[in-house]
Amino acid sequence: MRRRSTLLLLVLLISLIPGPTAYAWGRERAVPPSGAVESSGIVSLSRGPGQLDLFWIRSDGAVATAYWSDGRQVWDPQLVAPPGSASVGSLSGGLAAVSRNPNHLDVFWVRPDGGVSSNWWDAASRRWATPFPIAAARSALPGTLAAASRNPDQLDVFWIGPDRAIGTTAWNPSHGWLRPWPITTPAAARHPAGALSVVSRVRDQLDLFWVRPDGGVSTAWWNARANWPSRSIAPAGHVLVGDRTAPQRAALTVVSRSADQLDVFWIGPDGAVGTTAWNPRLDWPAPWPITAPGAARPGALAAVARTRTRLEVAWISPGDRLHTMSLDDDVPGGWSGSPATAAGSALPGAVSLISRRPGHLDAFWVRPDRRIGTDTWDTEHLRVHVLLVDRSESEAVAFRTKLADVTALFGKVEVIVDTVSVEHRDIPGTESVDVGACDAEHPLTSDQTELFGHRPDGVPDTDVVVYVVGSLLPVTSTGPILGCARHRPGKPEAIVDSEISWGGLAHEIGHLLLGPGHENNPDNLMYGSEELRKVPPDILSRQKTKMYTSSLTNP
Repeated sequence: MRRRSTLLLLVLLISLIPGPTAYAWGRERAVPPSGAVESSGIVSLSRGPGQLDLFWIRSDGAVATAYWSDGRQVWDPQLVAPPGSASVGSLSGGLAAVSRNPNHLDVFWVRPDGGVSSNWWDAASRRWATPFPIAAARSALPGTLAAASRNPDQLDVFWIGPDRAIGTTAWNPSHGWLRPWPITTPAAARHPAGALSVVSRVRDQLDLFWVRPDGGVSTAWWNARANWPSRSIAPAGHVLVGDRTAPQRAALTVVSRSADQLDVFWIGPDGAVGTTAWNPRLDWPAPWPITAPGAARPGALAAVARTRTRLEVAWISPGDRLHTMSLDDDVPGGWSGSPATAAGSALPGAVSLISRRPGHLDAFWVRPDRRIGTDTWDTEHLRVHVLLVDRSESEAVAFRTKLADVTALFGKVEVIVDTVSVEHRDIPGTESVDVGACDAEHPLTSDQTELFGHRPDGVPDTDVVVYVVGSLLPVTSTGPILGCARHRPGKPEAIVDSEISWGGLAHEIGHLLLGPGHENNPDNLMYGSEELRKVPPDILSRQKTKMYTSSLTNP
């Protein structure tokens, strides 16, 4: 039908009055017990979907922790090691922590004398033990430390030694802590301002990464068949390290989103975030940037995989704010992101990011007042109310089916459409509704004003109301209009023909979230001049980001 062939010639210049920017994070606050934080490192762990363990070095050299549970909704602070235990300073520090089972924590730090110490907590005692050394004085240079648990009875810790070789020690119940040994030749790692990161992607496999003196990135790995062979994965000059007179803290992190996938990230000399990746089909290709130059300040970078297909990266931007970017393999368009906190809310030097549930993120950073800032991200919801104006029950059933398809489409980009209410209403004189030009240059018609006056009582201004009517006027040269999202300021609503396709309905809701623009690609949901070529249509990653910054989507 001609109606269907023109269903997306709906709103060429729709008047949408956007609400204030609403970052998808938007719940910034301080961790209460975290005064006087050293900006050289924060570590966060999750032992379960409702739990968080946070670790940091205080400016007096104490190692501190705080525990959070969703049940208690309060941070519980404890001291892991007393003042003077850990190295402090802008290029000092060195902190790592692991949870090798849900009831146990191990923490590691570099001491002021260059030794490495540890402490542990177990649910059986519910208190921290006494700190103890695992590497003697002058074993480690301050600034970076990495640890991993490759099985529940194994710990591996890594540092940069005085000769710039990477040193390690390991623990298991059969032998306790081993005497440290090097796994690289001398001068392998950058210092000062070096960086290490390690991950165990499968049981009894370790993949270690570090910044070389030339600003490149190397990796070495260990398993039952490989005893730390190494290779370069990024050429010289890829990582920001500064120079001898003005060293800059390097930023490097690795994440494993599946047993056969590694993704490594760093901050480059131009301030762009760079990356490369490995899987059995992709053997460390040439690095590429995921941001424009100047996106990141030195020294702080974190990454996490929420699922096998969804990656998140966070850093401190030049505006002294937390910035995040996401990659979803199932959403076309590549990396996309936005600021997560207000300008002036973060110091460079430390950021931690963790996903304790697939639809949830926790971020931590150091605020200008030297307390730890935190914010959370959750999958967001769009609340929709449907007003069926003089429609039959069969039409209502058909519309609910369309709405289910719309819900499935937006669900692919983690926007959960909640149909809050579906109401039948008889409104005389609204079988055909004149929407006029349906653009910003013309006022609402009397038909639109009359219909919008029937917005259900008590519906918040952040909820969408869809009015389903018999037909829309005027009939244009290309056929009748099937939908119009022109609405009153601050009242998100759309009028649609009962015969609109589910793709047309999704398009109108897309305008409420994204604004009046259209895309040139006929495969995209917001294509504006022809019937959708692709069913279901694409929603790009940048469109997902914009939906999440809409005032209409909320956790």
